[in-house]
Amino acid sequence: MTDLILNNIKSLSIRRAIKSVLVLTLPVMLAACEGTTETVQNPFIDSDPGSDTYTGPPPASLDVKDFQDNVWVALKADNRCGQCHDSDGGQTAFVDETDVNVAYNNALSLVDKENPSASRLVTIFEGGHNCWNQSSLVCAESIENMISSWAGSSDSSTARVIPMVAPVIKDPGDSKTFPASSDNFAATVHPLLETNCIACHYEEGLSQQQQPFFANPDADSAYEAAKPKMNIDFPENSLLVQRLQGNHGCWSECSEDATEMQLAIEAFAGAIDATEIDPTLITSKALTLLDGIVASGGSRQESSQIALWEFKHLGDDRIAFDTSGIEPIDLYLTDNVSWLGAYGLNFNGGKAQANTQASKRLYDSILASGEYSIEAWIIPANVTQEDASIIGYDLGSNNKNFSLSQTLYNYNFLNRTVQSDADGAPFLSTEDAGEILQSSLQHVVATYGTVSGRKIYVNGVLIDVSDPTAGSTSIASWDPSYPLTLGQNANKGQPWLGKLRMVSIHERALTGSQILQNFAAGVGQKYFLLFSIAEQPGIPADSYIRFEVSQFDSFSYLFEKPVFINLDPEWTPGGFIISNLRLGINGKEAVAGQSYANMQVTIDSSYTAADGQPLSALGAVIALEKGADDEFFLTFEVLGSNSHVFDDPAPAPPADPADADPVSDIGVRTFDEINATIAKITGIEVTNVAVNAVFTQYRQQLPTIENIDAFLSSHQMAIAQLALTSCSERVEADRLLPVGNSQRLFTNVDFTASASSAFDTATERAYAIDPILNAVLLLNLTSQPDSAEISNLLGSSASQTLNTGSGAYNYESLITQMNTIDTSARTVQ
Repeated sequence: MTDLILNNIKSLSIRRAIKSVLVLTLPVMLAACEGTTETVQNPFIDSDPGSDTYTGPPPASLDVKDFQDNVWVALKADNRCGQCHDSDGGQTAFVDETDVNVAYNNALSLVDKENPSASRLVTIFEGGHNCWNQSSLVCAESIENMISSWAGSSDSSTARVIPMVAPVIKDPGDSKTFPASSDNFAATVHPLLETNCIACHYEEGLSQQQQPFFANPDADSAYEAAKPKMNIDFPENSLLVQRLQGNHGCWSECSEDATEMQLAIEAFAGAIDATEIDPTLITSKALTLLDGIVASGGSRQESSQIALWEFKHLGDDRIAFDTSGIEPIDLYLTDNVSWLGAYGLNFNGGKAQANTQASKRLYDSILASGEYSIEAWIIPANVTQEDASIIGYDLGSNNKNFSLSQTLYNYNFLNRTVQSDADGAPFLSTEDAGEILQSSLQHVVATYGTVSGRKIYVNGVLIDVSDPTAGSTSIASWDPSYPLTLGQNANKGQPWLGKLRMVSIHERALTGSQILQNFAAGVGQKYFLLFSIAEQPGIPADSYIRFEVSQFDSFSYLFEKPVFINLDPEWTPGGFIISNLRLGINGKEAVAGQSYANMQVTIDSSYTAADGQPLSALGAVIALEKGADDEFFLTFEVLGSNSHVFDDPAPAPPADPADADPVSDIGVRTFDEINATIAKITGIEVTNVAVNAVFTQYRQQLPTIENIDAFLSSHQMAIAQLALTSCSERVEADRLLPVGNSQRLFTNVDFTASASSAFDTATERAYAIDPILNAVLLLNLTSQPDSAEISNLLGSSASQTLNTGSGAYNYESLITQMNTIDTSARTVQ
């Protein structure tokens, strides 16, 4: 009866929460029924449970119960596996509806809990077996996640670990590499793409722009976009060919179009010579990513997970499939959303949205449990966007069930309760001063519980902020008609810029330890690659160097955490050297990213069977060339008793620097320099009250750089005002001292004389002119103005002649002009 009750409860977390209570209290409840006391119906059981009610024998063990919760429930429906694999289906009854224990025993032969991706239930769907979705890859991915959840259930006695399995041993082969120039591509494949695919795959197209932009008229940019879609070793396996075979974007008959594309790629590849591996190198065996063991997510906490989007490109460019294994909440991409090469979506003004019918499953599951978690791996594009919706279950900016958004350096968490506004305000936000949100890959989890309230964790750490609505609250006010959206709200408001690498929704509030566990599990396309070195002389059998490898971005791979391991658990190290390791790709050593070229490690007693022996704490990024078809291998300078001298190639001489724009030999001084120069000439300090006031007033009108091209007429006027003020202060200071005083600048000028007669003679004019020349003109310069010419200009001579090359023009000197000014109304003080 316990299991009869449990199996009518939709929420997995509630089922497990009440299971122990029912086991203890059910006998007492039954005993109480022996009298006339009326029994009370369990509120979690529908009055009409329908045909989904399980009435067979209860699970015989906890592992059978986990199988039932994570696999059997999801696959037993007739529109999935129940039609053929039930008790009367005539085939292996791994979803036997009459006895879950029989189903469990039948399923054991079809699954590999230690390596779910290798399970027969997964591989048969990868081969196209009766998928309930439009893409067989979605079914395979969903069942793999079901098996992973079963294997890693929180009720299991041990957490699932990722086993190290020996790969297929193969030698590094001679491989073709994409040439640097796009000329060959432009003559073979590009015309076909530009002619027939430009309507969608052109970044400046008038109708719709859909990445990758391999149909750009510019051959260079189109070539870079087309590389991951072409297999130059096996052209028939190119994605450009396979997509046409799948009836995508055909321009005539699809099979004929696919053949035409294959022939074009064959022509392109035929002109490329294979790269031959240097026979003198000491190498490991070779691997591709597809030879690796999936390394991410192996120990994720997913027992309460109700939706999962890993954003693997599973067949449709505009659908992000939910691969949780439960009834899917698939997301449909609109506007500017593109796929990342290493799993993920890039939001640049677009959104991903589920329909309201599918989204209601969130409402049903979360309302039943009363708590939930939003988990995501996030890369914000910047820290300047405000009120930008990352993940929302809403109908717009003012109507939300929940929302995770960004404001500058903060993550905001809105949750609608009976005590909040319709948009879930007030929000919970990470602290401003902490600048928690950064434009880098971050693991973010927002949790809600009716008692604990809201919490935000970033990279496994609880952010220490108080929930303004903490306490006993209810989410009964949620609206079941809202859709789930990523990248902006449902009304195309609050757009967010950035990348999402994974999103998961849980029907319970994850604990801190569970969140830390999921953070440590990592995200994305990550593999263990086991490079065999046992084939080299003197190296023990079953010896490998293991790397964690992921596609870092659309253009490169990340190699990290190299470890020496031996798959024989009884092996003990005998002591040998691994020195100066280098990464190879497609028949040659990588040009850049050789972080391990100076590594030297002795395999000794620090080796353990469980963890191996780490070789380096460094990571290395090498360029992607052919995508999934890239073949990797390792080379060594010393491996045990084997050695190879590696000569670093001489660096290419640097190219001659490009000529800079010509710069005038004539410059101007900046405003501070001009101020100091005038002070030096006049002897009036820059701190003088009148001078400083003018300098402060006109500072913005003075030159800021020593470039003659930046000199403006406003600069000239400001300099004149500054010079006049400083000179006026100098004259005023001299006037207060007697003629002949050495502290005067104009030692012998009689400032009490009339302006019309003070400079009549050449000697009197020299009294005013010579001190200025002595202060302004420097000595012994290669090029400087002629002192006699300046003296005459200022008034030593009554007139000057200007020779323009086309004629000579006489003009009066400065002092001569001053003497002609009517000074009858003024007296020089």
